[in-house]
Amino acid sequence: MNVSEEKLNQAAAKATLYSLLAQALNYPDKDLVESLCSGSFLRETKDALEVLGISGLDDQLAALQKEYIDSKAGQAALLLEIEKDYTWMCFASKPRRLVYLFESVYNEGKLYDESTFQIARLYYEAGLKVEEDFRLPPDHIAVELEFMAFLSFKEAEGIKTGNSKIEDYAVELQKRTLDEHLRRFALTVAANLGKHAKTGFYQGVAKIMTGLFSH
Repeated sequence: MNVSEEKLNQAAAKATLYSLLAQALNYPDKDLVESLCSGSFLRETKDALEVLGISGLDDQLAALQKEYIDSKAGQAALLLEIEKDYTWMCFASKPRRLVYLFESVYNEGKLYDESTFQIARLYYEAGLKVEEDFRLPPDHIAVELEFMAFLSFKEAEGIKTGNSKIEDYAVELQKRTLDEHLRRFALTVAANLGKHAKTGFYQGVAKIMTGLFSH
């Protein structure tokens, strides 16, 4: 494997892993549970982690396989379990939420503050526009993860086409996003998920996030 092939594989693995984590941290739906029960979510996660050289998660992934792929429970019951855990942690817990999913809450103590507008400016620099009717704030962790998936995809596109300008700019924006926004934010969310999650799924997501953003 030459250098370009290795870089391309790593960019593709990043795009996959960021996209999977974005799906995991959005409100759970049937597509998520179907991908868990079919094995595609765990298989793609494992393959991406291997390409990126992130180890130490085999036991966690095996536990998730046992819980979802080998489960005797129906998908509706599994979805309800995940929904209840997500809602309890991220919406309904009192007197305060256990896991906030917005960067501005951690940085400024409230929604729609400076962090929100800073990350939105990065989206704009990348040529993206957050539509007014989009239901999540720009600094929701799922949106920031999708942004990183997009940038990793653009990096791969630059490598495949030999366009170093596209590749270099995508890499630069990834570094800025990680350094200025996502790395510390994601590790904080992961720590809170690991502390409060009742389901194996969110415990697993916490471990995967910690492995990726500590890497």
